[in-house]
Amino acid sequence: MEHKYHIDGTEEFGYSTVNRFFYSFYMYMNTVKRITNLYNQASVLNLKGYAAHYCYLRFKSFDTLIKVLLKQKDYLSACCLLRMLGDSVSVFHLVYMEKDIELCRLRHALYVMEGCEKNIENLTLEGVNDGTMPPEELKILKEATQLNVEHRERLKKEAKCIIDKSLLVKQDEAAFNKIVKDRNWKFKEFKYYKRIKDNQYSWHDLYEKIGRCENFDLLTYISQYVHSLSMSNLVMEMNQHNVDGVVGEAVGLIRRFHKDTLTFFADEQIYVLEGLLEPEMRDKILACFEEKHRPNVAKWENQVKKQITQLVKTGSFEIAF
Repeated sequence: MEHKYHIDGTEEFGYSTVNRFFYSFYMYMNTVKRITNLYNQASVLNLKGYAAHYCYLRFKSFDTLIKVLLKQKDYLSACCLLRMLGDSVSVFHLVYMEKDIELCRLRHALYVMEGCEKNIENLTLEGVNDGTMPPEELKILKEATQLNVEHRERLKKEAKCIIDKSLLVKQDEAAFNKIVKDRNWKFKEFKYYKRIKDNQYSWHDLYEKIGRCENFDLLTYISQYVHSLSMSNLVMEMNQHNVDGVVGEAVGLIRRFHKDTLTFFADEQIYVLEGLLEPEMRDKILACFEEKHRPNVAKWENQVKKQITQLVKTGSFEIAF
């Protein structure tokens, strides 16, 4: 099967998928820095604060991905990171792009709660000290484990506060109770159901929502690299085709993530755009262009100011200049 990757190596970037990635990466870097300046607390109770730091952590993972690929030349680890990022971008789209604010809060709270509960299940020292760990190290491990459990318990309590205050229980108590009981943040519709699979998106469904299943399910295909008995046993040549495949898919993910981030933080868009005028960020972005296609500083600043004016007048703007 011929793989159709999401490569956009346009002329202004020298037909280079890597240059196109860095352009998208630095544009998103600006957005993440600006929103985390405004929302420096990641409390579950603060929807925008939590979302801002969710974006920051995924931005860091995009940074790790490109370093693993270009510096370490580790194709297998890059594929694992790409799959994780595909999951993360699709989660953000489902949870935080939910137009109904009450449903958004419910998905958000259940997403946090399910994750914390599963974490706590695994944060156990049962069977750890089988004679291989010195007592002093075991003590340190116990203290660290307890701190992690307490942290997740706090997050669970915050999530429960959101659920307890939800107005959705009055809309349909049976549906609300069932969804909460199942921790079903991936529910398709707010309705009662008997089996969870009757009302829950699959990961393939979520990839389709962000446009990552064109021709075939690439992200599920890439997950084979995670398993020791599958494609991770193969010796992969680190050639340009393989690099472009991973980087091209990452470009598609980061652009979609950026679009959704700006949509979620609609009230902060002017502040985000103003960051593109700051010399350090502006110069990072301009360096991604081929020299003959690179806008000069005056042209770039004029383009950004036009976008700000358009945003003030119409409430929208184009993310790519």
